[in-house]
Order: sequence, then structure tokens, then C-alpha cells
Amino acid sequence: MRNIPDLHDMESERNFPEITSSYDLEKDAYNWRCAMNAFTNGRSYEKMSEEDLNILAQIKWLSKDDANKILLPYLDRKYQANRKFIEEAVSDIKKILDEQKNQIFEHMEKLTKYPILHDHFHMYYTTCLRWPYNWNTGEVWLMDTLKKEIRYKYWTQAFTHELIHMQTHKYYQFEHPMNQLNKQQFNLIKESLTFLLNHEFPNVNMAIDRWYPNHQEFRKVLEDYRVSCWNKKDFEDLINFGCGYILKNSLLSE
Repeated sequence: MRNIPDLHDMESERNFPEITSSYDLEKDAYNWRCAMNAFTNGRSYEKMSEEDLNILAQIKWLSKDDANKILLPYLDRKYQANRKFIEEAVSDIKKILDEQKNQIFEHMEKLTKYPILHDHFHMYYTTCLRWPYNWNTGEVWLMDTLKKEIRYKYWTQAFTHELIHMQTHKYYQFEHPMNQLNKQQFNLIKESLTFLLNHEFPNVNMAIDRWYPNHQEFRKVLEDYRVSCWNKKDFEDLINFGCGYILKNSLLSE
């Protein structure tokens, strides 16, 4: 059994992390490059314009420098043409997350049994339809194809989704039994654990976490286990069960 900190001892002096937001041309370009050249779970190509798809095709497998010669001028034109809209969205991201961040952080610490891993998180508005994160730095990219009236729920859900990933990386990925999984197996359980957003975050106004079709079967396995055992089990036990299930059934074994 690992040494789990007593979070109740921290409550009186707890200052939850700050969230900031911005649009950054280089960070946006990074997301576009990764959309073509890196492993990713989610890419919404069907929602991209023909012009955007043409740019993606041009940068496929190019080096960073060569891709940026195409991307940066294109993204700058896109930003200049939509400057007011993007700046308003950047402002909305911070407003939306500031309204609910304390509840999100409180529930996340209660669920994962560990303090929030960073003192600061930064949200990048991205024009690429992909929502990545960097757990080492606390950076999250938030895309926007949303009507204003549904931004609130979806951006809150997106941040909380990435936050549970970050907590899992920080406190569980490199410990037994998660360290017994290969990359594909870890990705399966990491993504599937987000079903907990639909159960363990009362009073947080966010969209339902459904996510990727290829994870649905295993998500159901975890959810069924939670229903049968959650009254006497916890997040770490769910991870232990899930890792055991993956290894026993040789899911995604190399």
C-alpha cells in the first residue's frame, strides 16, 4: 500500500491552482503537426474545412521547421481573420473554468487520493480540431467548434477529462500494476477511467464523458465493477482491477 497523503490536513491552507488561457501561434502549430504525425485518440477531420485539410496534407511527415514554413503564415492569417472571435473565446475559457475549478479540484483530489499535480494550468485555444495535453507542464489545448451556449459544459468536461489523465500519469502510471502495461494497454485504461467524470463530480456542470468508440467495451467493464464494488473500493482498486483484467485477457498485448 502506497503512502497516501491525508488531504483533510491540507484543507485549511489549501490554495487551488490558477488557470490561465491564451492563443499562441507556435502552440497551435504544434497541435496541427501532431494531428498528422503523432499517435492521437481524437481527430475530427470530418468537421475541418477543405482548406484546413489541404494544409494538413501538405505538412504530413515534414520536419518541424519545414511544416512551420507552411503552418505559421496560414495560422496567422486565420488568426487575423478571426481575431475578435478567438480573443473572446480565450477570455471565455478562463471565465468558464474559474467558475468551477475549485469544485473540480476538490472532487479530483478526493477521487484520486492525491493533491492536484500542478499549481498552475494553462489553456491554449487551438484552431486544430484536436484536444491534447502535456501532463508534465499542465498545458491543455481546447478546440472550439461549439455554439456559445454549449461551450460551458464542453470546455469544463474537456479540462476535467485531461486532469484525470494528468493525475493518473503523475501518481499511478509508473507504479505497480500500471507499470506492467505496454503503451497501448496504458492508453486503454487511462482513457476508460474517464467514465468516472459522469459519477464522481457532483455539482460540476459539464457534458457527459463518452469519448472514443474503441474504448467503450472496456469502459463498461470498469463501470460494472464500480457499480458492484464502489461502496467499499476506491480509485486505486479500480486501477488494480482494470490492469489485472487487461493482463489476464491479453488485451492489446504486443
